[in-house]
Amino acid sequence: AMVALLGSLVELDKAGFLDCILYLSGVSGSTWCMASLYQEPDWSTKLETVKNKIMERISGPGVSWADAFAKLKKYYYEKDIFSLTDVWAVMVVTAFVKE
Repeated sequence: AMVALLGSLVELDKAGFLDCILYLSGVSGSTWCMASLYQEPDWSTKLETVKNKIMERISGPGVSWADAFAKLKKYYYEKDIFSLTDVWAVMVVTAFVKE
């Protein structure tokens, strides 16, 4: 979903329709793309730069298991409710999103 949203935005930009978008919403993996977009002010005019940063991150080195475990421990101690979903989320985000 992250790559699909990025690809859709790139193609809209190439077709000259990106500036027609008033709102952008998403769920699940597409929000990972959106979070990367919103880190860049005026992302719609710098889409190529944002795309390159995303592609560099997801093709780069992964997060170490020690760092992933540290993040999981942090979630465990900070949250009132901790579940298997939290474990799954940390493993997916560190494996695929590399954050």
